[in-house]
Amino acid sequence: MSENEERENEARDSAAAAREARYRRYEAAGETSVRADLDEAADGDPEAPFKRAWLRRKDAARQDEQFRAMFASVTSANDAAQLARDSAQASRRSAFWTMIAALASAIGVIVNAAIALGWLDWLRR
Repeated sequence: MSENEERENEARDSAAAAREARYRRYEAAGETSVRADLDEAADGDPEAPFKRAWLRRKDAARQDEQFRAMFASVTSANDAAQLARDSAQASRRSAFWTMIAALASAIGVIVNAAIALGWLDWLRR
């Protein structure tokens, strides 16, 4: 590594450290305080671009979180709808087989009544 590269790396590292320290200070002050400072100072504040960048990052993170929550809500609604469809289909199948069992039972009652009344004696012969 040459001296230039080392200096560039040190400058990059110190800039990143300064940015992180600045962002920690903004976090400690709070978003509303930073917005108020930005509104008051207008263009005279040398940290204004950094504050705007921090606020944009906060807004982007908030929007990302809202999108994830919305997506999770939509996903759970779709899952619930699918479960309801599956349940309705199972209920229809159950109702169909219950109807078949009721018909078989009715036929059995009719055949037993016909045997008891002697209507089916001709089958015994």
